[in-house]
Amino acid sequence: MQRVKDMVAAVVRAFWLAVLVATGAPALAQGSPFSPAVIVNGRAVTTFELDQRALLFSLLEPGIDAAAQARASLIDDRLRQQAAEAADVSVPEAALAAGMEEFASRAKLTADEFIAALAERGVARETFRDFVLAGLLWREAVRVEFLATTQVSEREIDRAIAGGIASGGALKVLLSELVIPTGGVTDAMELALRIKGDVATPAGFAAAARVHSAAPSAAQGGVLDWAELSALPPQIAAIAAPLAIGQMSDPIALDGAVTLLFMRDRSATGGEAPGAMTLDFVTMPAASALPAATGICADALALGRGLPEEAVQRRQAPQGQIGGALGSALAGLDAGESAAYTSEDGQRRRVMLCARTPLTEFPASREDVRGQLLNQKMAIRAQSHLEKLRAEAHIVEP
Repeated sequence: MQRVKDMVAAVVRAFWLAVLVATGAPALAQGSPFSPAVIVNGRAVTTFELDQRALLFSLLEPGIDAAAQARASLIDDRLRQQAAEAADVSVPEAALAAGMEEFASRAKLTADEFIAALAERGVARETFRDFVLAGLLWREAVRVEFLATTQVSEREIDRAIAGGIASGGALKVLLSELVIPTGGVTDAMELALRIKGDVATPAGFAAAARVHSAAPSAAQGGVLDWAELSALPPQIAAIAAPLAIGQMSDPIALDGAVTLLFMRDRSATGGEAPGAMTLDFVTMPAASALPAATGICADALALGRGLPEEAVQRRQAPQGQIGGALGSALAGLDAGESAAYTSEDGQRRRVMLCARTPLTEFPASREDVRGQLLNQKMAIRAQSHLEKLRAEAHIVEP
């Protein structure tokens, strides 16, 4: 009987909430937990949802401004849900259950254990469920919207491998961060650009972080611990991956703040150091100028037909063992490109790079690298799309 009463009460609350959203009239008494705290494109975020999300965030990340983060998160969730409806996507219950299990596993708990722990602190199961569901809906909406038009080229894969992103083991980065909230008295993007233009050293970045950063790391000058690149949020990983040691990123607009990253160090674990590569290349007489359309080593070999066997050669060697002018020429090439050089005997030669592969016992497959780069690109496009939806949204606080 009690379960029936609870169901009836839920239906009544949903009905009155729908009336309120549709008419804009004060259908619920001021102060009711089910009165709207924010209305996003005609859809309400209730005070109850806001309080629950703030409580959830305060438990997940103590010390943050949970109320402000909850408000921003729920506004974005409404936009994500509307985007999912526009894309005609949904999340099956089995996928939602798996998503809840995956989230709970980060705390080394099952979903039921995680839900029980939240309930002891006043967070309803539905609050956790809705939080996970919005993220899954958004992922599917983004996939429908952008997957077909997001491409990863073979050259991008070559560069990722050559840069050490997939050269065996895990690529680790040692970053510092500077996070400037938007919406304050100071224009966050303008301040970030000014810092980027003025700061060039780790000490300078640390000093700026202590003054301007709103992140918990500000007291330590923005210094973060070593982290595997693959464990970072995709949009952050995409920005951090190409940074050289001592280099600062361009300002990154994410989640109500503008962030700067500073690369303090990089390393690899479980394999060779980043950049340890085997090069596959073809050498030939300089007169064998390759057509601009040439992009594979088979074409280069075909051009050598009729020449002495030693004139056109295909070789594979560790990059560290290729020195002199040949090594210098190869260092600046992407796969499929060629360059002229002077050999040790003074002859003008041409070299084409066929491929770079990691010098490691367990090289990552090109498909693995392609998937990683695709995920990074999709994450960046997703964030830009959400920012566009947010800028175009009609948001009202009753």
